[in-house]
Amino acid sequence: MSLTFHRRIRLAVATLNNWALDFQGNYERIKKTCEEAYKAGATLRVGPELEIPGYGCADHYFELDTELHSWEILHRLVLDSKKWKNLLVVTGMPVRRDGLLFNCCVAFAEGWFVRWNRRGVTERFEILPSFGFDEPEVPFGDGVLRTADNVTIGFEICEELWTANSSHVHMGLRGVDIIVNSSGSHHILGKSCYRLNQLILGSTGKVGGVYMFANHRGCDGDRVYYDGMSSISQNGKLYAQVNQFDIEDTCIATSLIDLNRNLTYRSRLASMRNEAAALPYLQTVKVPLTLTDSKANPAEPLTEPIVTRQKTPIEELCEGPPAWLWHYLRRSKASGFFLPLSGGSDSSAVAVMVRLMCEKVCAAAKLRRESGGDDDPAYFLNGKRVLHTCYMASEHSSQETRKSADGLAKAINSSHTSLLIDTAVSAMLGIFKLAYNFMPSFSSNDNREAMALQNIQARIRMVLAYLCAQLAQAARGEAGWLLVLGTANVDER
Repeated sequence: MSLTFHRRIRLAVATLNNWALDFQGNYERIKKTCEEAYKAGATLRVGPELEIPGYGCADHYFELDTELHSWEILHRLVLDSKKWKNLLVVTGMPVRRDGLLFNCCVAFAEGWFVRWNRRGVTERFEILPSFGFDEPEVPFGDGVLRTADNVTIGFEICEELWTANSSHVHMGLRGVDIIVNSSGSHHILGKSCYRLNQLILGSTGKVGGVYMFANHRGCDGDRVYYDGMSSISQNGKLYAQVNQFDIEDTCIATSLIDLNRNLTYRSRLASMRNEAAALPYLQTVKVPLTLTDSKANPAEPLTEPIVTRQKTPIEELCEGPPAWLWHYLRRSKASGFFLPLSGGSDSSAVAVMVRLMCEKVCAAAKLRRESGGDDDPAYFLNGKRVLHTCYMASEHSSQETRKSADGLAKAINSSHTSLLIDTAVSAMLGIFKLAYNFMPSFSSNDNREAMALQNIQARIRMVLAYLCAQLAQAARGEAGWLLVLGTANVDER
């Protein structure tokens, strides 16, 4: 590597709340983060894994339509990039080569792009003329980008960060300046703290260099939730981080980094010389782009390291599920939630989660307005009252549970009602008696009778919950419908 004294570079990682197969919406969100990165003076913008088709596309990933529309969106983004001088954009989409489908990072700048995936090998990839690109072919495989100002950029995708033989270790030993990871990492309690502390900061502390991690935010109607927390790190220190569990559709984090710090840091690691000597050289793809700015103001301070913003397990439990509920509700186009409130601990906990969700959304909207920003589309909902609760009593219900349910509903300001299910229970038992001439009883020594009576009440409550969720808004003369929140008794004693 030739010595360059001016190697200051502004980097940007993007977190997006993209939707599976929402190609137009995904395009707009990707374009927005690219424009924000460009206005911030960044020369490298990294987005999450498969951000063009949406990470939650599941089996649609294998459909030809998904490939076709991904290429169409990429073409639009490449054309847009002609306006973003000296901005290298990294995005993600499926690419088929030799009949095989690859989950790829795609890098483009100023109307041109390159692509790669396989370790240590780069080949030529012919682009179909129908896609409308100016380039007939581009590099494909596993290589390192080398810009005109000698900045080297290596790539990982998602789980490669977690593997024992991670690519970033080899690239770090070979002196690569920046490693980018386009990821789709879902939330598990404590996982984000481990990923940041042990994997990202731990790895850059061992081999040096800059690590740019970009992750998704939100959900696509599945059980998994992506908590964002994109970050920029260098030499074991954190310089930028996107907040965990935020609800906005897009967010970028930027840092002004001096790449020469990689050289001084690695020079102190004597063991790297021996380990690097045993590794093969990395294939490079030359990019006629200048990412550093030798004319930049040397007096402008570099970004200072920050303390990692990590939440306790209790904080994660109080912010993760509410964030998931909001994203799910907003994407379903429903007007709110319907929750059968029994007065027990499980339904009460779910009700409190909805209340925490409302507080989270209101706080985000207030903060954005106070900071001078416009309302984000993520704040809007087609409904006036979010939570609708109902106490479904029977002749066996106690005044204590009714009092608990009514008190909690009042405390969290839900739209609360109550009803009796005894008529429906009697009707079901009457039908059974007509068929079998037998009436079960709680006083019977046969446990099957008591279990059957309990199940009748539970199933009737379930059917009534869906009926109320579908018609409650109509009964009030309001538009929309409600999502049913179910609770289980696994934690009650």
